[in-house]
Amino acid sequence: MKRTLSCLLVMVMALSILTACGSKNTDSSAEGNTGTAAAGDLKEKELVKLNVVMMASNKNDTAEVVNAVNEITREKLNVEMDVTFISYGNYVQQTTMMLSSGKGVDLLPIYMTPLATVANNGQIIPLTELLEKYGQDLVKEIGAEYIESGRVGEDIYGITTGRDLAKAYGFEMRKDLADKYNIDYANIKTLDQLEEALMTIHENEPNIIPVVPSNGELVRNWGWDTLGDDMTNLGVLLDYGKELKVVNLYETDFYKEFVTRMNKWYNSGLIMKDAINNTENVGTMMKAGSAFGGFTNLKPGFDVQETRNYATEIVVSEIVPAYTTTSDVQMATWAISNGSKNPEAAMKLLNLMYTDPDIMNLLIYGIKDKHYVTVGDAANGQSIIDYPEGTDASNSGYPPTGGWIWTNQTIGHVWNGNPADYWEVQKEFNDTAIRSAAYGFTFDSSRVRNQFTAASNVVAKYHDALMSGVLDPETTLPIFQKELKDAGIDDIIAEKQSQLDKWAADKK
Repeated sequence: MKRTLSCLLVMVMALSILTACGSKNTDSSAEGNTGTAAAGDLKEKELVKLNVVMMASNKNDTAEVVNAVNEITREKLNVEMDVTFISYGNYVQQTTMMLSSGKGVDLLPIYMTPLATVANNGQIIPLTELLEKYGQDLVKEIGAEYIESGRVGEDIYGITTGRDLAKAYGFEMRKDLADKYNIDYANIKTLDQLEEALMTIHENEPNIIPVVPSNGELVRNWGWDTLGDDMTNLGVLLDYGKELKVVNLYETDFYKEFVTRMNKWYNSGLIMKDAINNTENVGTMMKAGSAFGGFTNLKPGFDVQETRNYATEIVVSEIVPAYTTTSDVQMATWAISNGSKNPEAAMKLLNLMYTDPDIMNLLIYGIKDKHYVTVGDAANGQSIIDYPEGTDASNSGYPPTGGWIWTNQTIGHVWNGNPADYWEVQKEFNDTAIRSAAYGFTFDSSRVRNQFTAASNVVAKYHDALMSGVLDPETTLPIFQKELKDAGIDDIIAEKQSQLDKWAADKK
């Protein structure tokens, strides 16, 4: 199957080259826009209803939006979707239960759980043959290289979303306070410079928390390649993954220096007290006026996105430059549940969701002239849009959050405040980011499953608390390191290195 899909991807790439000089058809009603659906009678003989699960806050007008989407999907595929939104904090737990039971979900994005884990657990199905039959347009739209990132073993199991596929890291903050104290946020490039700015806020705004963790997590990553386990970091490549040498992050000087600095910040009053138990998002607290800012991953237009989401003007400081790893591309991958009774219809719907701008605009932005209005023309043939007058994220019935985790936002509208060619800017961001030498590698943890579980439990005890500055590294770090050793982290690192070496050798 791998060879067959590889041939398909080569043909798709060749077709893309041949058609590159033509303009992109953005009229979703045109037959050429969804070639797979138009190539033959792919409509289901009887109406099929599919459960789609998505990560986002509650949207009061969901039913109205989904009804509008279903008018399109019934006409083209004789398929309807029922959308369930699950909050960020509960997404992993609830989707894990759904996938384990095989009930309540046909399609969903795999997020914050390694794709290989759910694939090896048999919770999602291989997509290779389904892509060959019904996903040709999808492959062409996303790109062969990025489709390959969803491979686990011999099959493709997940399809990445059309979004920023690289990440930079830095700090987001309230612009009103930054301006008030002449903080030159655009030129903050080091933690020393950031610390100086935070001290200014701490000394002058006693009722404002300078640094807030989002949902108990202060910093997820600071320039290392996790090799597939973003939440536990059990064997990483340092320095943006420039060398294929797997190391124990928690024994490095880099880690000790970072958590020591965070502990100093915590003791100086810069970081929120009881940080690891915070269940609020930093954006919510900035909007409420109780927080200055927090660490975050960055992309083009992130400040515009956060300003829109929280109705508070946000600015950012980029400290870690953009880089990309396999984990970044796999971070949000759409998959079909093993419990789906209609996998072929599910793939047909996925293909349409990745290629139909009308569907994307509805699912991301809602109903035109109710949830958004057009204010200009975007470079991709779509529109520049904004909230209707008197509406913002706090009172919209369908606020546009989570666009990046829907299938393909890049075929849809551009939010006001971003450049008209925003999706091209994002593509350049993806293409020019530092690329890990292990890009394309997916770790299979099945041979060290027991060690992985035990070590993950140890990380859960210490890592977030150390990164948030709550624990003293001088006393805690040696205990943390010993418990990781006892749990078998050396076995995990050895297995990662072995698989990585074989992967690298096979590429030559």
